[in-house]
Amino acid sequence: MFVKRAMAGLFAALAVLALAAAPAEAAPAAPQDRVAIAPAAPVRAATALATSPYTSPGTTAGHYAPGATYTCPAGNFCALVWDPTVGLWELFRLYNCNRYYVSYWNDWGVAWNNQTGGAVATVYDQSSAIDWIGVGSAFSYYWNPVWSIRNC
Repeated sequence: MFVKRAMAGLFAALAVLALAAAPAEAAPAAPQDRVAIAPAAPVRAATALATSPYTSPGTTAGHYAPGATYTCPAGNFCALVWDPTVGLWELFRLYNCNRYYVSYWNDWGVAWNNQTGGAVATVYDQSSAIDWIGVGSAFSYYWNPVWSIRNC
């Protein structure tokens, strides 16, 4: 009986040592802010009667000159939209899970999904979803048909 218990204890100790020696799975990478360079101004950048782009509900935004660097913070869906009233790019940072309705988002810009946890952003036109933007995606985007964005 003593030998059986000793053998069982030996096997248990070896199993624990084997598990301790096995390489641990790498922890998922921490979300990181991403930096990019704003594109050149659109060809039709100047208009006489212009309105600044905006979202409803409102969100964090800031202006950047063509060629300037900008950051899309971790956990955000970022949209770079030309603001003809000031001749600069406006960067919208959509962080809180919501459906954001957009106004005066015209021409080409940049869509960048830097969210975490696999959140996919859905882009809508007047009546239905027209695009899905996965995490890590960043590319030129044509904003004219867009009516709203759900960032989660």
